[in-house]
Amino acid sequence: MSDPEFVCAACDTSHESHEGVMTECRVCKRLHCTECVDEYGRCIECSKDS
Repeated sequence: MSDPEFVCAACDTSHESHEGVMTECRVCKRLHCTECVDEYGRCIECSKDS
């Protein structure tokens, strides 16, 4: 049984590979693609709040 594809919690983009794509937001702890996480480890939604 194969793993389902990864879907970013912020931009809803699906990725076939999990390798090197998933990053956990240090604030909300959800998984995001690397494009949706800033240099401080916050997703685009959490970085708007600060």
